[in-house]
Formats: sequence, structure tokens, C-alpha cells
Amino acid sequence: MSAEGRIHQSMEELVGGTPLLQYRLPGVPEGVRTLAKLEMLNPLASVKDRAVLYMFRAAQESGELKEGGTVIECSSGSTGISLAALCLVHGLRCVIVMPDNATVERQLILRKLGAEIKFVPHGDGLLAAWAYAESLQKSIPGSWLPHQDTNPANVLAHYETTGPELWRDTAGEIDVLVCGVGTGGTLTGVARFLKERRDVHVVAVEPTRSAVISGGEPGPHGIPGIGAGYVSEITDLSLVNEVIAVSDDDAAATSREITQATGLLAGISAGAAAHAARILSRQPRWSEATIVAVFPDSGERYLSVGSD
Repeated sequence: MSAEGRIHQSMEELVGGTPLLQYRLPGVPEGVRTLAKLEMLNPLASVKDRAVLYMFRAAQESGELKEGGTVIECSSGSTGISLAALCLVHGLRCVIVMPDNATVERQLILRKLGAEIKFVPHGDGLLAAWAYAESLQKSIPGSWLPHQDTNPANVLAHYETTGPELWRDTAGEIDVLVCGVGTGGTLTGVARFLKERRDVHVVAVEPTRSAVISGGEPGPHGIPGIGAGYVSEITDLSLVNEVIAVSDDDAAATSREITQATGLLAGISAGAAAHAARILSRQPRWSEATIVAVFPDSGERYLSVGSD
């Protein structure tokens, strides 16, 4: 999205263009190249900056999002933060519906960006939270609900930016894509772009305690940002070759390993992706492969739950 070699004029121009880092965790065989797409280096420190910017601009162009209006969204944190930042610079009211177990860091960031927070019981599940957000939107005239799990602009953002960046930075030498699934926008957009060019093995990562893609039951878990408890309508499972379920403990422990290995504070969902990538790296078929894992956000948002 952003151009190089010039002075940028807005936060929006800083979205995208994140670096690809080669990293190595203990237990990864020497012949395997493991790369991380560092989405924590977007301006609001998460992959959601891309989808939010695309959804925001599409709504502006269609007239759904009006000047001086209200934006309402259901979010466990990162999407809400990205939306709050855009609303702040565009002079819009922002209301975020989020589970009452969201980390204090995410709550503080949202409030710092001027968002209003409406808490819902986390035990009721995400679908109940969406129902509340939808009723709230109906009660506020002129409000807009992006609905990230049904919005095609979520997928388009990654098809047009994240996928091409990975293809460019690996010179097309990517064998395996490892990506956590929340709304499914990142996985679907990136996988669709890559598979149009090469037979990339796409691996979806989900929490063990809410492994619905694997055929399990939804449930509460400790990996924020993935494992919504249902498969969203924008998730294209036909693009997925393999699913790996990761435990809360393995995700948190691996996020700490990432910090030890790279000096970077990676989020818990990044730990889940890196754990899955390590499992794959030990399989003989990938003994000389390039495995790319998407690291969705920064660990600074989870320090209070021990991801540091």
C-alpha cells in the first residue's frame, strides 16, 4: 500500500509493506527455512490494519460510512484498535463491542484512541457479541457496522497486498503458508493469491480448545485473535490443505521463544503460528522447504497475561 522513498502524509499510507524475517526456533531442522511475516510492524501493530483500511475505504466509496457518523464493530481487540485510529483521524465516533476478558492493554489502547467500549460476557461466545453489535447498530441512526467476518473487503486487502508482498519478498519460493484463522480474511486472501501462482501448501491454525475447522466443538480459549468458534462466510476452506490445532500453553510458550530468538515481542497468535510451523518443519516432506508463518500482532498487548 505505502510507497517507498518519500515522506508519507497520513497514518493510512503506512499500512502494509511489512518485512519478512528469517528466524529459527529450537527444534527446527537446519535444512528448513522458516520466515515470519511481521504484521506487528503495521502502524497500529497488527495485521488488522490492512483489512480495516480496505473496509473503511469501501464504505466511504459506497456511501455506507458518512461524515460525522458512528462506526460500530465487534472485536477482541486488534480490529477495534485499527478502526478506532481511523475514526480518530476522520472525526468519527467509534464504538467497540468486546469480550469482558479482553486484556487491559487492549482496553487502554482503545480508550487512548477515543473509542467507547461495550463489554459483553466472553462466555456467551462471539455470535452473541455480534448479535449485540447488530442491535446496537440498528439503534444508532447513520451508523456503520463493518462486520469483518462477512465483509469481502477483508479478503481483498490480503489478496491485493499481503499475498503479493510475500510472493515478491520470497521471489516466489514459498512452499508452505501457515496462518491462524479468526475471521479467515488473512488466510483466504493470501492463500488465494499464492495458489494462483504456485501449489503452496496452506495450513490453517486454530486453538485446540475451539478446533471447529478440525470438527471439534467451539469453546473459550487463550489465543486472542483466532478461533472464533465458527467458520465465517468469508473463509474459503477449499484453499486449506491442512489444519493444525495448537494449545494455549504451546502458543504462549512459543511466543516467548520468538522473543528469545529474535528480540521481538510477538503476540500469542504468532506463537501459535510458529508452533505449527515447527511441527511442519519436522515432517520429511518439508525437509528443505520454505515455510512462511504470519505473525499477526505485537506481544505488547498481552503482557498482562504472561506472553512476555
